[in-house]
Amino acid sequence: MSKKPYKSEEMQEHEKKIKKQNKILFILFILFILLILFFIPPLCLFPAYPKTYWQYNIYEYITKNMLITVGTKGPLPFFTILSSIYLTAFSFLLGCYICLIYIRKYGLKKEFQQKFYSLFFQAEFSSSYKYPWLEKPFIKKSLVSIIFFLCFLMGIWHFFQDEISFQDGSRRGALIKLGYNYRLGVLFWESIISLFNVFPIFYLIFFTLYLINYFIFGLGSGTIILPQKKPKRKKRKQ
Repeated sequence: MSKKPYKSEEMQEHEKKIKKQNKILFILFILFILLILFFIPPLCLFPAYPKTYWQYNIYEYITKNMLITVGTKGPLPFFTILSSIYLTAFSFLLGCYICLIYIRKYGLKKEFQQKFYSLFFQAEFSSSYKYPWLEKPFIKKSLVSIIFFLCFLMGIWHFFQDEISFQDGSRRGALIKLGYNYRLGVLFWESIISLFNVFPIFYLIFFTLYLINYFIFGLGSGTIILPQKKPKRKKRKQ
């Protein structure tokens, strides 16, 4: 049997640094590809207004049958609704892929319970010291779920805002209204709003799996109780 070559601590630290750098470069590369897929197809393919007969048919189907009218009274009506649908669908597919990776890594059993709890329920509310009842498990999980549900409603509500690009002179939402007058602004805000549409859906699916594991399979709530270290007793000098 051949022995592994001895590596000094400096060599091991150097290899760790190289691995970290490679991970960062890989993440940056993935983000770059995602940005290209997010912005390039809409900028190159989606016109501001429907120009051909089949484009008018698509526009009427989206606005009348799907009831998506976001930005239709603005300067980029066709571009806005197509970008909204495209980015929402792309975010949904990306979310499905991330969820598959998550399930492959943690499974759907006890480790899933612990990881899900640590992601969404482990952190304390900032006002919990004034209101300790906020940290009760049922109340905490209900509040977190309500927050995600409200985010989902906000994302759905924006699909019906046909005057989202109108500026009424008030500072409230001025950046959003200004952004919907330009193509890059539309893509920027729609990419953010797509998270409000998609992320709560996956939270609801995972929370349902969490409850099934808790009530039906008895896998626990996922809380990790760290063992308390016992103080070392000092030996008496004889």
